[in-house]
Amino acid sequence: MKILSKKAFNLILNNEPIIVPTDTVYGLVCRYDSKSAVSKIYKLKKRERKKPLILLGYSWNVLKKFVTVESLHARTLRQLIKQWPGPLTIIFPASKAVPSFLNKGYKTVGIRVPGNKFLLKLLSQCPEKVLASTSANISGKSDKKPQKELIKNVKLFIKAKKKEMSLKPSKIVEVRKDKIKILR
Repeated sequence: MKILSKKAFNLILNNEPIIVPTDTVYGLVCRYDSKSAVSKIYKLKKRERKKPLILLGYSWNVLKKFVTVESLHARTLRQLIKQWPGPLTIIFPASKAVPSFLNKGYKTVGIRVPGNKFLLKLLSQCPEKVLASTSANISGKSDKKPQKELIKNVKLFIKAKKKEMSLKPSKIVEVRKDKIKILR
C-alpha cells in the first residue's frame, strides 16, 4: 500500500487525476488548486462545467477556510461536523479561498471528510490536505463502479478492498442562514 500511496501522491502533485476508493463510491480526485487537473476531471467524466466538484479534506480544520459560516449557529455546525469522517457532503457558502475555476458560477461549495483510511492517508500528504473530487464515472452512467473508458484514461486506479465502500453516494445537505436542507 505504501507504493500505491507514493504513486498516488506523485500523480496528484503532477496535476493528474486518479481514481481512489472512498467510504461511499469510487472518487475521481485531483489537486483542488490546479486548473489543469480540474479541467482534466471534467474532460474525463464528460461532465458539464456547470456541475461543480466538491472538496475532500483531511479534517474540518483544513476545510473551514473554504466556507463561510458566520450566520450558522455553533451548535448546528457541531452537529453536522461530528458526522465526519463519513458519508456526508455539506454545501456551504464559499469563501474567497475556493478557486473560481472549481465552482464556476456558484457561490457555494460542497465539502466532506471521507471515512476511507487510504484516502485519509493520501489527504494527509497532499498540499493543504485537500483534494477536488467527484464520483468516478462518466456523467449520466452508474456511479457504482468506474467505466472501463474512464479507468483506461487515468494513470492510477486503486481498487477498493472487499466491503471497503458502501456503494451508496454520500448524503448531501445545504446550509443556508442556519437552516439545513437535505438535498440527497
